[in-house]
Amino acid sequence: MRSPLMRKRSPIPQGFLATYIDGTMQLVDTPYLIHYAGMLTRFSSLVILLVITGRCFGQNSWPKDEQWEVIKNLHDSRRIEDTVYLERAQALTELSFKNPGLKDKLSKYKNIAWSNQKFQKFRVRYYAFLANHTASLHQDGYTIYYLQKMEEELKMIKPYINSLNQPRQLLAIYGDGDYNNYDKRIEILNNVIPFLKTLPDSVAKGSFNINTCINAFIILKHAIGLYAFDKNIGKVLESRDIARNLLFRLKSQTISDKGKFTQCQLSFYLIESDAAKFLGKDQLRADYLNSAYVTIVSNEKVIVPFFKHAFEGIVLGRLIDYYIKQNQIDSAQYFLALYRAADAKPNQLQYLDGTRVLKYAAKLEEAKSNYKTAYENISKAYAIKDSVTDIRIADINNNMYAHLVAEHAREKLMAGQVKITQRNFLIFGIATVLIATVIAFSQLLKINKRRAARRIEKLNESTQIQIAELESHANEIQRKLGMELHDDIAGRLVYLINSIDSQMLHERDNQAKVRLSRLLEIAQDTYNSTRSKSHDWYFQGYNKDKTLFSDRVRQIVSLALADSDYEKTIEIDDECTKGVPVQTRIQLLRIIQEAVANILKHAKADRVKLFIYQDEGVVVLQVADNGRGFNTANIDIGKGLGIASLQARVTEINGTMEISSSDKGTELLFNVPLL
Repeated sequence: MRSPLMRKRSPIPQGFLATYIDGTMQLVDTPYLIHYAGMLTRFSSLVILLVITGRCFGQNSWPKDEQWEVIKNLHDSRRIEDTVYLERAQALTELSFKNPGLKDKLSKYKNIAWSNQKFQKFRVRYYAFLANHTASLHQDGYTIYYLQKMEEELKMIKPYINSLNQPRQLLAIYGDGDYNNYDKRIEILNNVIPFLKTLPDSVAKGSFNINTCINAFIILKHAIGLYAFDKNIGKVLESRDIARNLLFRLKSQTISDKGKFTQCQLSFYLIESDAAKFLGKDQLRADYLNSAYVTIVSNEKVIVPFFKHAFEGIVLGRLIDYYIKQNQIDSAQYFLALYRAADAKPNQLQYLDGTRVLKYAAKLEEAKSNYKTAYENISKAYAIKDSVTDIRIADINNNMYAHLVAEHAREKLMAGQVKITQRNFLIFGIATVLIATVIAFSQLLKINKRRAARRIEKLNESTQIQIAELESHANEIQRKLGMELHDDIAGRLVYLINSIDSQMLHERDNQAKVRLSRLLEIAQDTYNSTRSKSHDWYFQGYNKDKTLFSDRVRQIVSLALADSDYEKTIEIDDECTKGVPVQTRIQLLRIIQEAVANILKHAKADRVKLFIYQDEGVVVLQVADNGRGFNTANIDIGKGLGIASLQARVTEINGTMEISSSDKGTELLFNVPLL
């Protein structure tokens, strides 16, 4: 295959802008490119692909453990200073965002960064690394959390400049399709555009952060796509002009990190190409896309590989799409070959979209009238898409909250009716034995007569309630009954056994002692039987109950906090609760219910955030509101606010609870260890 650069109608215009590492923009003539392409064509097509893709997609694998060990040993032996270690660790991190073990690799980095206030900027970077890491693994809940932590650390640096991390990431999560979460994306843009309009002037005054500018360009790229879908030419041009003004101001500043400036430049090219597409200026669109591609190739050594690959995938995809629509099949095939070569590499991180490769291939075959091949390619593409969907659904199913309260289908209720009836009779039998035992025992232990009578009354009332609920709620009561039988009736039997045993020690009448001994034996047998049955019923009931944990949480919150009254942010990682014991998950739900109840009763809030995620071997539940708060120093654990109940529940599952509150709101943080 010959490079399209060698064709009479080159995909690179006769004169185009290329950006170099010093930030300058130069008009590059086509003869230079012909010379460059001429050198490539001396080799075979395969060699051409290897050379080009080697430049474009290199360094896809992350650094080896030995490289981390080297800098660790150098620092431990004091041959390098803290700052040197942090910088070298950053260089390795920027090549390791898709390494599942990256967070562990950064443990030493974190310890150093938090050892001295002078390392504040490295604390910001630490959370930025983790945000990029989790984003690359599509763990969006984690990403939002780390971006929040990053913003908190940024606020410690004065003057504080909004990083735009959260709106940029939320736009990425909500997607870039025309209809994907349209209202949410428009709301984000409406909130952030006023700030973006002021950013060029801030840059002109030297009061800016290059990372904020990178995020600004990415947000503007989202904006143009969404406004183009609305056919809102005014907003499209406004967004493009903000980008132009921002880049113009950046070029007048001295920017030490040339790689980040190049990221701004590449985003600017994509913004201009999208605007040109919307305005129907096809050649201008192609010019900017080609300029972006040459900029990537020319500056590959200064751009962090992780971001270089992302830009490269976008630019190649748009070039393919452009040339297909222009019916320039050879040019489209050339760029598709580059795209496909990167996607097909074995044991490499997949920065590009294999489904899109097949769709482009199908379009090319259709353009060449190879309809059978086109059909096969498009079928494979949709099969991959469906399989990805199946995997995601399977992942959700595998994380089902299998042991929560839920209603069973009518046929399952009917099938289990016989067992339920048998259990009802057994419950009556146990209750009858207990009542008879207490009545007989009261004749011998007059001192405890009144207390026994009260317990009988309470026990009878509790049992009748359990039976009534069991008949109406079936499997839900099966589990609750097991818990009540274990916690309440068994507890009362233990007290009964201890009381009889104590009475025997003080009883001088031998006949009375014999009667007490028989009663003690009956009570012990009843206790053992009750305890065994409670366990059986409890776990049998749970094996039939399957409800997704995140759905259950959302249902609890939604029923309590109406959308019309509360702005809610809920981010839950079902994966982190996969191995959590059943009882722990149930307690987490009860903790959430109690926390939401506190918000309703006391907080007077209108914004609520709830996050569940895993962090260093623990499941973290974070519930926050913007209510009136309270003085934590004056909390009486035994009274009010449900604090005692929350503390008891989290203690029961070996967890911890932290409370922070002010006039701006309250935050509850629960840490539950993974077993």
